[in-house]
Amino acid sequence: MIRRLTTRGDTPPGPIVTDPQTFDQTADEYAQTVNEAIGASGESVEFFADYRARLAARLVRVPTPRNILDFGCGIGMSTRSLAVAFPESQIVGFDHSSRSIDLAREQSSGETRISYLSAAEEPDLPSVEGGFDLIFASAVFHHIEPGDRQQCADRIAQALGVGGEFLIFEHNPMNPLTRRVVRTCPFDEGVVLLYPRHVRRLLRKAGLECAHTYHYIFFPRMLRWLRRFEPLLSWLPLGGQFLVRGSKSRGP
Repeated sequence: MIRRLTTRGDTPPGPIVTDPQTFDQTADEYAQTVNEAIGASGESVEFFADYRARLAARLVRVPTPRNILDFGCGIGMSTRSLAVAFPESQIVGFDHSSRSIDLAREQSSGETRISYLSAAEEPDLPSVEGGFDLIFASAVFHHIEPGDRQQCADRIAQALGVGGEFLIFEHNPMNPLTRRVVRTCPFDEGVVLLYPRHVRRLLRKAGLECAHTYHYIFFPRMLRWLRRFEPLLSWLPLGGQFLVRGSKSRGP
C-alpha cells in the first residue's frame, strides 16, 4: 500500500514514496518477484534495466554527463547498467529503502564510479557541486502518491545543473500487458500509473523544458527480431513503457 513518509524536526521534507518498509521486506527477493510478474514478456528485470540505460545513452543530449543520479535505484540494477552505458560518469544511487541500498552496495563492490545513499543517510536528495548533469528515474513515480509527485519533481529539478536532463521512465497504462504486470506485482499494490501527459505536466511545472516523449518495448522476446523497428514506433503510445525527457534551460 502507498503511505506517506514523514520527516522529523525542521528537516525539509524529501521525496515521498511507497513506504520503504515494503521494499526493505522484499529487497532480497526483488529480482525474483519482478521476473515472475513480467514472465509473459520473456525477458528478465536485468534486460529492462540494460534497455533503459542504453536508451538513455542514445537519447540524452548531454554529451558526457559528469555526474548521474539514479533516483529510486532499489538494489542497484539500473545504477550498474548506467555505469556500463556511461563509462565516464560518476553515478550516485539513491533510495528510501535502506535494505535495498545495502544490497546495492554489496553487488557493486569494487566499482569506484558508483556510490549509494539511502534516505536515512540523506533525508532530502544527494547533491553535487554545479548540480547533476543527468537524473534518471526508472519506474519510480508510480510509487509516489499522486498529490506528492509535483513536490518530488520540483526537488529533482532543483538538483539538476544548468543544461542537465531528467529522464522519467514509466509503465504505460495504455498497454494491457503492462497493466497485468502491475496487478500481479506485490509491491505495486495500490499504485496509480501515470500517462505521458501527466509526466510532461510535472516536468513543465517544475520549470523544465519537455524535449522528448518516447514509447518502447512493443514486442515480446519471441518477436525480438522486430525490435530493430521500435525507434520508428516511438511516437505510438502503445509500447509497454515510455520515457519523458526534461531539461533545465541555460537561460537566454
